[in-house]
Amino acid sequence: MFNHIGSFFTEASFWIWRMMQLNWLWLSHILLGGVVLGVFPATAAMFAITRKWLQGELDQPMYREYHQYYRQNFWKVNGLGWVYLVIGTFLLYDLYLVTQINGMFALLSSMLLIILSLVYLFSFFYLFSYYVHFNQTFKNYLIQPFIITLLSFKQNILIAIGLTLVGYLIYHIPGLILFTLGVMPSYWVMKVSLNRFREIQNQPESIVGGTT
Repeated sequence: MFNHIGSFFTEASFWIWRMMQLNWLWLSHILLGGVVLGVFPATAAMFAITRKWLQGELDQPMYREYHQYYRQNFWKVNGLGWVYLVIGTFLLYDLYLVTQINGMFALLSSMLLIILSLVYLFSFFYLFSYYVHFNQTFKNYLIQPFIITLLSFKQNILIAIGLTLVGYLIYHIPGLILFTLGVMPSYWVMKVSLNRFREIQNQPESIVGGTT
C-alpha cells in the first residue's frame, strides 16, 4: 500500500515538474520572438510536446525538442496564426458594426456573426493540435480546423468545459499563471483533439491527411 502511495506521489511530482518546465519554455519563447512573432510558434511547439506526452513519449529531452520545433516552424506557424488573427479581427469589427444599428436585420446578423465567431474560436483551438498532428499544405491547415469544428460538436463541448475549469482555477489561484497558464489548456485541447482525429481517420472517407 505504501509503495503504491509513494509511486503515486513520485509520478505526480514528475508531471508537475514537466508541466512547469513546458510552461516556462512557452513563456520564454514567446518573449524570444518579441511576443508578436513568438506567441504562435511557441504555442505550436507546446502542443507538439503535449502530443508526445499523450502518445507516451515522456522521456525525450524537452528543451531540445521544443526549441527545434519552434525554430523549424517559426515562419509557417506565424503565417497561419496571423491569417487566423485577421479573420478574427474582421469578425469582431463586423459584430461591432452590427451592434450600432437596430431592427430585425441587425438582430439576425448579430446571431449569425456570434455563431461564426464561435466556429472561428474553436477552429483556432484545433489549428494548433491539427498542425502538430498532420502533415498538410498551408491551405489545408487553414481550412480543415473549420471543417473539424463543424463535425465535432461533442468535442467542442468538452474543450469548452475543460478550458472553463482551467480558467476558473487560474482566476482563483493567480499564482498558477507562471506554471500552468499555457500547458494545462494545450494538454486538454490536444487530448480531446487526438481522440477526435483518430475517430475521423478511422472513417472510410477521411477528410484529414497523414500524421506527422
